[in-house]
Amino acid sequence: MNSDSYCHIVNSRHFQRVKKLINTDKVVYGGQTDENVNYIAPTILYVFLFNHNMNSNFVLYISFRTNVTEDDAVMQEEIFGPILPILTVNNEREAIAFVNKRDKPLALYVFTANKNLAKSIINSTSAGSTCVNDVIFQCAPLNLPFGGVGASGLGAYHGKYSFDAFSHRRAIVYAPNWTEKLVSKRYPPYNAKRLAFLESRTKVNRRWRFLPRSSFWFWAFFALFIAITTRFLNRKV
Repeated sequence: MNSDSYCHIVNSRHFQRVKKLINTDKVVYGGQTDENVNYIAPTILYVFLFNHNMNSNFVLYISFRTNVTEDDAVMQEEIFGPILPILTVNNEREAIAFVNKRDKPLALYVFTANKNLAKSIINSTSAGSTCVNDVIFQCAPLNLPFGGVGASGLGAYHGKYSFDAFSHRRAIVYAPNWTEKLVSKRYPPYNAKRLAFLESRTKVNRRWRFLPRSSFWFWAFFALFIAITTRFLNRKV
């Protein structure tokens, strides 16, 4: 409580907000607070499944304590305080399902020595950033973007990413006059044949085909030749 190494809550309002998130029945470490200086000790919320004591008469005393659940107040909002609630799952599939059932987090932390497990969790979830076997470290490198996704925020900052976050990429197209005849079918009056033609041209074709490199360069230069020739002829006219 008297350590100068820990930060204090920024103001009284947030102190009260964070303090209300602490369920004293589920505290296994910390939990001390000092309203005079807006201090909350690092606190872990977990569970003791049971405590038992055997007296001389072999009478077993068992006291149950409930686990931290997704319905607890501490699980309903971003904490922004020194509270760590721990929920247990049976396997990584349950953990992934638990994360994906909620809004996308600002940061996802994975602690494991199994690289395949880490990759599986990363590939199966979405988060603003992810750090494996450490915390906050992904915010330090200035060449990595940091930001949220969905409910946890939009955009990212750090270096050029900050510039991009406050920039707008404007699409600009210059259409030469000679293309008007090529796209004249977009104008009314419409009939079934013309509508079918327009739909076929605007429909996204997901059946990608592999184009051999030799054929690609042939058609690329051919298209470039046609474009240059057409432009040259139009200038002469």
